[in-house]
Amino acid sequence: MKRSSKHICAATDTGAVNLLDATSFAVLKTWNAHSAGIHDMDAQHDFIITCGYSLRQGSNFLDNFLNVYDVKKMASMSPIAFPAGAAHVRMHPRMSTTSIVMSQQGQIHIVDLMNPNSTSVKHANLSSFLTMFEISPSGRVIAMADAGFNIHLWGAPSKVEFLDMPSAIEFASQEEPAEPPIEWTKDT
Repeated sequence: MKRSSKHICAATDTGAVNLLDATSFAVLKTWNAHSAGIHDMDAQHDFIITCGYSLRQGSNFLDNFLNVYDVKKMASMSPIAFPAGAAHVRMHPRMSTTSIVMSQQGQIHIVDLMNPNSTSVKHANLSSFLTMFEISPSGRVIAMADAGFNIHLWGAPSKVEFLDMPSAIEFASQEEPAEPPIEWTKDT
């Protein structure tokens, strides 16, 4: 649930997505998104997007597609292909139909949900596999964390802003010491 949403999106351990009414908690709609669980999910405006697992050869593998749901129409949209195995997904905070999808190996797809064929592909050089990522509220910086406990920041160096409306940070004024400092000598 983000900001003043009327809905709560909840993933289940069976791979379903439940859309709940935020006041009564009644289930309004259920979609069977992935066959073996949901790994990541994001919701913004009228869209829910998920990446998850499917059971193959007795093990869970990341699906090669993302599921997209239109909350306004209460319908599923065409899935979006992601051959590298979609591990993480976030909706762009400023572009309402754009999502950023990442594989565990650092492959990045920037996808317009209304035109999934126009995908921009990038790659992040990570020291180990990707464990999580987030997009700043301004949409200008992506922070990625890998299994080696490293944080990678992506963004144009001249346009890195983390907040929508950045302002100067106010720091507390330094207090004067109560007593003068002690001068340490042989006689002290």
